[in-house]
Amino acid sequence: MKGTEISSFEKIGYVKNLQKDADINDFETISVNTKNGEQVTLYRSKEYKNERDEKLNFRNSWEVFNSLL
Repeated sequence: MKGTEISSFEKIGYVKNLQKDADINDFETISVNTKNGEQVTLYRSKEYKNERDEKLNFRNSWEVFNSLL
C-alpha cells in the first residue's frame, strides 16, 4: 500500500497515532499493509461520521434491492 492510499484513509478520519489520554474502546481500527509489507494500524473515532461514509454504505441499498425481488 502506497502512502497516497494511506492518506485516502486519513481523509475519511483515520489517524496513525492516538492521543496519549485516548480510550482505545472509542475508536474503530483498520490494519493495512504497506507496499514493503509493513503493517500499519489506523484509528478512527466511532462517533466520526460524514456524508461519504453513508454513500459508501451499501447495506441499505442491498436491503432495498432484496426487498424488491
